[in-house]
This record gives sequence, structure tokens and C-alpha cells, in this order.
Amino acid sequence: MKLGARTFKTGLAVALAMIVAQYFGFEGGGVIAGIAAIYSTQPSLGRSYTNLKSRIMANTIGGLVAVFVVMTLGYNIYLLGISVMLLIAILNALKLEDVIGLSIVTLIVIMVGTDDNLMLSATYRVLETFVGVIIAFLVNTFVAPPRYDERLYHTVDYATTEFLIWIRAGLRKNTEYSIMNNDLKWARTQLKKMDNLYQYLTESGLFNKQNKYQNKKMLVVYRKMIQTTRSAFHVLEVLHDYENVFYQFPVEMRIMIRERLETLMSGHEQIMLKFSGRVPANQVNFFEANKDQRHDLMDVFFQRAQEESDFGKYSSSESYGIIHLMSAILAYEDDLVHFNKLVRSYKATPGNKSKNINNIEDIIH
Repeated sequence: MKLGARTFKTGLAVALAMIVAQYFGFEGGGVIAGIAAIYSTQPSLGRSYTNLKSRIMANTIGGLVAVFVVMTLGYNIYLLGISVMLLIAILNALKLEDVIGLSIVTLIVIMVGTDDNLMLSATYRVLETFVGVIIAFLVNTFVAPPRYDERLYHTVDYATTEFLIWIRAGLRKNTEYSIMNNDLKWARTQLKKMDNLYQYLTESGLFNKQNKYQNKKMLVVYRKMIQTTRSAFHVLEVLHDYENVFYQFPVEMRIMIRERLETLMSGHEQIMLKFSGRVPANQVNFFEANKDQRHDLMDVFFQRAQEESDFGKYSSSESYGIIHLMSAILAYEDDLVHFNKLVRSYKATPGNKSKNINNIEDIIH
């Protein structure tokens, strides 16, 4: 069992929110503040800041709706249901759908309350939710703030290593079709995880106004890093989908493709090492020196595609596999060249030259 930072911070925020609520004399032992803290703990600083404003607004609206309905129509179960629907409609109209849950809790607690002074009770309930929201924001900001840059790098690095291993195995006919299908499902979950971490990193960067220019450059590099890994995955997918077409290529053509991809994959690995600080920033220069090899490979692909079109040896879908494989390899190379330039530029910027990624850590959650 692993206790993550977010799990720890959620528990801490709940405890602190209830302690603070009890200190200020809120009824019920601070339960509402604790519930508010649970709803308000967010995975990134930027989202936590946005969430703070949205929840305060939504809870205020929830309290106002509850007071209005009870004072004008009274209370029963049916009116409670109608009030919830009304509140959801209002929050959706205000584009506050992400914070509906806690505001509904606030509305229900106020409407089912038995206090004689409805306005005072509603004010206390809303303020109690504010305590939980603010405590959760402070805990998320100052207690072990997340380092999504390193988590994103390790996630991309691990997935890239796996993709390249599978490509190498596929080029040598060392893969099982059914097993690879399952591996590709895992790979797609990793790509989604990268996108989520990148989103969190973007939100954290927006919250931190210091070194704004450097943060933007870092985000550009990470976006291209993910795109390059996605291109490697596309090569793997095409090899998997058209493996029968690939294995029927002439031996010389398969060797040429394997050598070109090996060059690109080695470059990919070294660029990742360059970004982490393990390879000098001015290294990995062989892309420009291998332009002739790129042109030779394109000529071989086009020649092979023309032969299949002329002789009709394969079905049209199989013939298209040749073009799909060529375009996937060329797109992968283009992304690598751009990725290499971005990393070199980023590392050459003062302040980033010595900014390295920590050693590889366990990133499987």
C-alpha cells in the first residue's frame, strides 16, 4: 500500500479544516468544513487557485438558493429536489459545473436545518464551507507542492523506453500479435497520463508568475517531448497493423528500414538523456549528417509502392501499408529533429544549463 502526497494532503486538510472550524465555534464539530476540504483538494496549484474562487462563488449561490426557497415556499423533500435542480441549472449557466457537488451539500444542510434563525444559520454553514475550501487551498499550496515536471519526464521516459523496445522487437519479428495488442492498450493509457500531467504542469506554471518566460519555454519542450513519444508510438502501431506487409519486404529493404529506425531511436534516447542533464547539450548531431540515408529510404519506399501498384500483388489496404509506414517514420524523424533543437535551445538558456532531472524513480502508480 502506497501513501501518495495527495492522499496525505487530503487527510491533513480535512483534519485542519475541522480543527479550525471547531476553534471558531461552528456547530457539528466542523463536519461541513471537513467535507469541503475533501472536495477542494486538487492535483495542481493552478487548479487549486481556480477551484478556490469557483467554490466560494458556488457555495454562496447554494446558500442563497436554500434561503430563498425555504423563506418563500417552506421545506419538504419535493422542494429540496426542485432546489437541487435549480441550483445545478444556475451553476451550469455560470460555467461552474465542476464545483456543483459541494454547493449541493451546502444547500441540503441549510434546508434540512431546524434552526429558528435561518439567515444566521445559512451564513454560518456557508462560512464553514469557506473554511474547508481555504484550508485545502493552503495545504495544497504550501505542503509538498507537486513537481509535475519531473513526474512528466519520468513518465515519458519510461513509456518511450518501452515503445522503442517493442519497435526493435517488431523489426526482428520477435513479437506475438495478441500480446502486443494488450501492450498497445497499456501504451494508450500512458499517453493519456502524459496529457494529464502536462495539463497539471501547465496549470502550475500559470499559477507561478516567477520566471514566466522560462516556464513557457519548458512547456514548449515538454509538449514536443510528448509529441515525439506519440510519433514513436505511431510507428509501433503501424508496424503492428502492417506486420505482414513489412515481413514481405525484400531483405535489403527491411535492413535499411531497421537501420534508419535504429538511428532515430538511438537519437531519441540520447535527446531524453540530454534534457535530463546526462548528455551534453551540444551532442546528438547525427540527424543532419544522415540526410542522404533519409532520401535513399524514401526512394526505396516509393519504388516499392509503385511496384505493388503496378503488379497488384497485394490488396489495396496492404499496398497502403507501405505508405503508412513511410509517413510514420518520416513524421517521427521530423519530430525528433525539432525536439532536439528545442532541447538544445532550452539547455543553452542561462539558468537551465544546470537544471537537471533527478535520478529515475518509481513512477508506476
